[in-house]
Amino acid sequence: MLSFILTPALPGMAEDASSKPMNSAFLVSPLMGPVRSEVKMQGPPGTPSKTLKDDSTEYGLFLMYANPRVVVNNTVFNTDVNDSKVRGNIATLNFHGDPAAKMTWYLGGGYLWHTIDGDTVDVTISEPLAKAGLLFRVPAWHLSINPYVGYGWQNVETAINTPRMTLEQTERTESMLYGVSAYWRWRMLYANAKYYLEDNHDHDEQNNVFRVWATAMFSKSAGIMARFEYSEQLSSTDTSALFGPVFIF
Repeated sequence: MLSFILTPALPGMAEDASSKPMNSAFLVSPLMGPVRSEVKMQGPPGTPSKTLKDDSTEYGLFLMYANPRVVVNNTVFNTDVNDSKVRGNIATLNFHGDPAAKMTWYLGGGYLWHTIDGDTVDVTISEPLAKAGLLFRVPAWHLSINPYVGYGWQNVETAINTPRMTLEQTERTESMLYGVSAYWRWRMLYANAKYYLEDNHDHDEQNNVFRVWATAMFSKSAGIMARFEYSEQLSSTDTSALFGPVFIF
């Protein structure tokens, strides 16, 4: 199950201590690059599980609107891995306090939806998220740090269709999120690193997600973006490296 989540969602995109603040910015970035998917498959009772590995190409389109207090982003993504078509959309909405304060509040929310369509198994995943935390700014280092906690409600619908059987089931689980994000900007260079732990209460399982993106601007309106992600999930692990142009309006 692929989790393609771009989140350059700190207000540094719309402000910087060493430059004149912008009132708002709209960013567009088409991305593509290699992805590796590892899916753990449980065998029949009494037999060991096995892991399916597959390498493919991932495609995505990232959109973001930002001003010093509000950041909205949306990502559409798709790839074909392990003989399955993966499609999805991720939307997030983030609010920040005083854009001039060295410490302020942060509130965020999001909604993830994606499908995994295989020959005999189709999976649809949806998950609303809520987050809250603090935002610390260190102007001398051009750095913002955002620790937060969150909560997610995941809904997984699975449909199995074979010549011998048809089965549909729905599983609902809840998770706590514990994360920290660091955002850095200097002149025409931007970078964001994020780590969070997802503690799933129903499965008693903890998963790690690590994500880094960096942007180098050639002008005020065009540049290039690179993004790396390592994501653990309940039954899979995904690693991707994506690249593409970025345009700011």
